[in-house]
Amino acid sequence: MATATGSAVSDTASPPLEAFDERLREEAATAGRAALDAALQRFTTEQRDAFWNAIGLYYSTRRHPGANEAAATPAL
Repeated sequence: MATATGSAVSDTASPPLEAFDERLREEAATAGRAALDAALQRFTTEQRDAFWNAIGLYYSTRRHPGANEAAATPAL
């Protein structure tokens, strides 16, 4: 198929950009989590637990980036 300018256009529809972005985010999150887990292996179980507890406290205090948006969104 050709456009008015004569350039070829594919007949197959490409996935929406949002789906592509979501897939990239998921891949990056998985890779990041694997790297973090590997880095935390040098610590004891107690130290890893303390790390994850600190992360939980950080996000529960609403000081993290995006906290204002999360607070404005009603829970379902």
